[in-house]
Amino acid sequence: MRLNSKKILITFLLVVELIMGSLTYQSFLHKEINKEENKVEKKQFAMFIKEDNEYVEYKGDSLFPEGYYVNNNLSKCVDENDNLIENAINSMGNRITITSSKTVYCTLYFDKNINLEYLRSKDTINALSKNIVGDMYRYQGIYTDDIRNYICLGDNCCKTEECNADTNDDMYRIIGINENGELKVIKKTALTESVKWWSDLQIDINWPQSLIYQKLNGKSENSTEPNLNDTNSYYYSLNENLKSIIVNNHSWLYGDSYTFSEVYNGDKVYEIESGNNEAVYNKKTEEESEIVREKWSDRIEAPLGLMYISDYMYAYKTNEEDAGNPENKEYAINGWIHLNNNEITHPSLTANKIYEGYEFTIGRFGFRPTRNNYGAWRIAADGSSGHYNLDVQSAIRPVFYLSNKIELNGEGTLSEPFEIDYAKIEANKN
Repeated sequence: MRLNSKKILITFLLVVELIMGSLTYQSFLHKEINKEENKVEKKQFAMFIKEDNEYVEYKGDSLFPEGYYVNNNLSKCVDENDNLIENAINSMGNRITITSSKTVYCTLYFDKNINLEYLRSKDTINALSKNIVGDMYRYQGIYTDDIRNYICLGDNCCKTEECNADTNDDMYRIIGINENGELKVIKKTALTESVKWWSDLQIDINWPQSLIYQKLNGKSENSTEPNLNDTNSYYYSLNENLKSIIVNNHSWLYGDSYTFSEVYNGDKVYEIESGNNEAVYNKKTEEESEIVREKWSDRIEAPLGLMYISDYMYAYKTNEEDAGNPENKEYAINGWIHLNNNEITHPSLTANKIYEGYEFTIGRFGFRPTRNNYGAWRIAADGSSGHYNLDVQSAIRPVFYLSNKIELNGEGTLSEPFEIDYAKIEANKN
């Protein structure tokens, strides 16, 4: 079908952001900057949404069609001569950024977030709710709730309560789904092999240099880039169908912060982890240490990571100001995401010496002046979160994003988990 598309006109060096909000469709999106007269004039542009496998012109009043995400393969900007402008459009969740030094005409295509609709249809207790900040819908609740976020990603999925790491290798749980339709999942049980963050407490090792990162994504010589052909990596062990739907180039933000121990609210911690608010931590100097205040800005593109502290906090409580307080561990110990509520081998009650109930997250603590060494953030068997030595063996549960090209089946329960029709994905490619 040939579309008779209108176009948005943007002149000179201009960045326009289209963000869901209270501003009107007409007053915010239809803009041209007139450099000479320094004024804004309304113009037209093309916006199409997919309905019944066809794209139709979007005529809604909102800035961004809710429940849809930008199809980056179809959306494009061209110049006055219809030449394609590379990398002019960047979309993330409900935000679109159009950047160009030329006059450009843009046509935007939106696909429906069908997996969000499907997850909502199976959510019997409204456990799936939207972040106040960010672009993620997350599952929240305690382990005794009917949290329907189980997803089987292979042939080896234990579908009873009598599950441990050996019997449940392909069962995961959905942390949430972003507005691009990508599912964020965490392995239900820990890897049978525990890993140290690093072996030397006196070295400030960041996430892409850590032994955990190398275990998950593979080790590259003289580089922090993932080595997906490393036969010792967890990624290499995954089945080929699963590898085909993992977002391999997800951008993981990482950094140091002891501020997590001072704020007990998922939204506030998320603001630090997403690089929007300053983190506070200690940095070692020649004399002793100094307090540093800066935003997280380091990123690495890789398929696999670990959960963030905010993932942990959101899972059991979201906006209670004191929910993450280590003194209120009864909140966290019962959260659906806690390791002890996801495998029968209860580390805090057994002689399991592999990880003894502790689980690493992706965040570092920074330099610890009272101990004269560096630490990283872990989740403890009693539900608390805190900073611990880098050289301690701890559990790890891989976290990754699944492509928005998948379609879900199933109920999301442990006995009838969500599953993916890989054959349908392959058929859609042809």
